[in-house]
Amino acid sequence: MPSDDRTDERARDRQHERAEHVENILDEVETDVRDRKYPVRSEELATEYADQPLDLPNETESMGSAFDRLDEEYDSPEEVRESLYDELSGEAGGPNEYNDERDLSALDEAEESDTA
Repeated sequence: MPSDDRTDERARDRQHERAEHVENILDEVETDVRDRKYPVRSEELATEYADQPLDLPNETESMGSAFDRLDEEYDSPEEVRESLYDELSGEAGGPNEYNDERDLSALDEAEESDTA
C-alpha cells in the first residue's frame, strides 16, 4: 500500500524535524551559558531565560519554566544542556523506550500517585 509508506515517511520526517528543533534549542542554550561563572543554580537560569520561548511539539513554554522545574547546581555548560535535555525529553531508558509524543507530566503524576 503506497499510501501507508508515504504516511510512515511523513511521520518519520516530522519526528526528525522535532528532534532537530530540540537539538538546536539545546545547542543555543549551551552556547549561551559557556561564558557564565560556575557553579550556577537552575533558579538563576530560570530567571535569565524566563521570557525566552521554547517551542516543542504540542506545547509552548519558556525555557525559564523548564529550568524552574529543576532544582540543581551545574558545574559546566554541558551539565546544563544535559539536564535541560532530560527535562524536555525524559531521561533515557534505552532506545526501545523512546517516544517523542509521550506525555511526561502524566507519567510523573502516575509515579507520584504510586508512591503516595
